[in-house]
Amino acid sequence: MKMKSEAEVRKDIINTGIMLLEKGLVQGTGGNISCRAGNGILITPSGMDYRKLLCEDIVMLDPEGNVLKGSRKPSIERSLHLKIYKTRKNISAIIHTHSVYATAMAAARVPLFPITDNQVALFGGTVPVSDYAPIGTEELAENASRALACGQGVLLSNHGALCAGSDLSEALMRCEMLEIFSKIYIMAKAAGGGIVLTDEQVKCEAEDLKNRYGQQK
Repeated sequence: MKMKSEAEVRKDIINTGIMLLEKGLVQGTGGNISCRAGNGILITPSGMDYRKLLCEDIVMLDPEGNVLKGSRKPSIERSLHLKIYKTRKNISAIIHTHSVYATAMAAARVPLFPITDNQVALFGGTVPVSDYAPIGTEELAENASRALACGQGVLLSNHGALCAGSDLSEALMRCEMLEIFSKIYIMAKAAGGGIVLTDEQVKCEAEDLKNRYGQQK
């Protein structure tokens, strides 16, 4: 597959931000988006309306957080993105959201236990919740990276959620599904149910889906 140019990635980031708004996964100027591009990392600027962003507003950072390109102040959560990229070489895109149901789970500090096999298919089991730390701090970055571990999604205590992927479209899809699974979990618990799949069921389902689900490479 042909790698996208830096200009194409900048456009994709802006389009992803607009989709986050349209899908209700962020509100106002909340949330942030990043993607690897060449030897740098492109990230949304702090506190700017996604619908008004221009390609040149997207900031390029080096792995240490130094600005390589751009005049805008990068996202306050840049440390969060950079820490995960450092520890997860297989991740190329990260999206942090404030979607309602996932944030409700994060505010309750309750991990999203798998009560549907669909969640197992997409996240491999439980979506963990990280320990609390203030917004934009190194502590938050450390806590989130530790909780995410080798997974694809994490709830950020009293804050929101984060999903990762091999590209922006995959990370966005995971953000959408994390919100749906969180809504299902909350509604099931409100109805007096929500039976969590056992570890054995999760393991068997995950192994089976690796072989049978999707297009095999």
